Amino acid sequence: MTSDLVLEVARLHAGYGRTTVLHGVDLTVPANTAVGLAGLNGAGKSTLLRALSGTAWHHATTLQSCGQTLPRSPHGRAVAGLAHVPEGRRVFAGLTVNDNLLYGAAAVGGPKRQAGEDLARVLDLFPPLRTLAGRRAGQLSGGEQQMLAIGRGLMARPRLLMIDEMTLGLSPRASADIAAVLTTLRSEEHMSLLLVDQNIDMLAACCDTVYVLSDGTLKPSSTEAAQLGRSYF
Repeated sequence: MTSDLVLEVARLHAGYGRTTVLHGVDLTVPANTAVGLAGLNGAGKSTLLRALSGTAWHHATTLQSCGQTLPRSPHGRAVAGLAHVPEGRRVFAGLTVNDNLLYGAAAVGGPKRQAGEDLARVLDLFPPLRTLAGRRAGQLSGGEQQMLAIGRGLMARPRLLMIDEMTLGLSPRASADIAAVLTTLRSEEHMSLLLVDQNIDMLAACCDTVYVLSDGTLKPSSTEAAQLGRSYF
């Protein structure tokens, strides 16, 4: 693997208990690119992100980032630069917006001064969160919670930001606002993204390459995958 690949996966198998969901997935994410992943419910999209973040059992012949083999533990993966925004957002409902964000930095052991700088950056990216900083996360709307979940991931300063079901349950306006922030991360901060969504048109608009996951394997990429994906929905 070369250092310009933020992620390289070869022959990845993953699942839960005795059930194997993914069967030999190969995937690469070059630096400063956005890769989209579509597919039916139950196709294994969430399992793939959980395997990459270390929260589902998995084994692979290659699992590297920037030329280095990834650690096995979820904490090690986060420290290595992989941030996972899970499906359903999973914010800490009883904590304030600010505390949720600061947890993202604390989880990877970032220094307090750096956390303060990153907090200001996230609030600049998501202005609605600034006025909600002292509110409990459980009181936010779905769109606001998704902003918070993404912001918490950014607080870890990831090389690769992975977002599961990015627009699920969100209004068109909230989805567009989040897509605009991701475009900014690509263009201004050169961040790599791995985006899971059932909206194939949105993925095609946001991503350099789109894959479709079906029967535990990845289908062809780019325009061919987009055409294949539209037949699924």
